[in-house]
Amino acid sequence: MSPRWLSWNNPDSGAWTSDASSHDLTVEANFREASAWVAAIAGRPCEGHERRVAELTLHLATAADLIHSERDIRQIVWAGLLHDIGKVAIDPRILNKPGPLTPAEFEVIQQHPSLGYRLARTAPQIDSETLGGILHHHERWDGEGYPMGLIGESIPLLARLLKITDVYDALVSDRPYRAAWTADEAATYLLQHSGMAFDPSLIQIFAYRVLPVYQQPTFPLD
Repeated sequence: MSPRWLSWNNPDSGAWTSDASSHDLTVEANFREASAWVAAIAGRPCEGHERRVAELTLHLATAADLIHSERDIRQIVWAGLLHDIGKVAIDPRILNKPGPLTPAEFEVIQQHPSLGYRLARTAPQIDSETLGGILHHHERWDGEGYPMGLIGESIPLLARLLKITDVYDALVSDRPYRAAWTADEAATYLLQHSGMAFDPSLIQIFAYRVLPVYQQPTFPLD
């Protein structure tokens, strides 16, 4: 197996041999802990988009053979639930604007990964990999993302996973400025932007191994 598909925590640890029940308990324990922290910071339950992104990222990491320890699960759950925490510091009138953003408003939106990084640093037992996922989840494979314009595999692996699941869930959800796309439309968009916005290897796994099982798109698989 290529080194980039090994655990981002401990590449020499090998496959995690925990049974399914232990795995599920670890996932739920981290969801409860992270959700409680987000609720305390944001003043609202941690649900909806954040929960779906965390769950989809777990599915993607599992399909890519990236979960090798309880620490991997903790990183994915916490990064998924906290990836947009920086938006609590942004004017809701911008976040919920029903029309296109002005350039100035988009610059404000682009601050949320950095703001989220600063907030997440105060979370209990947070580590650098989780913080990197939060800070860099809007980077693009082609280097045209933000906040640092990282390119390709210089983007942290956890951030590359979040980039895919965050965009997919945003596309299939209703937004103030547009109706939700279908699963097929969203999957087609992801594949069309493989190697540009998204890690091409991870996109293949997400589109052809994760979505057919968990989201049931009907686009052809050959």
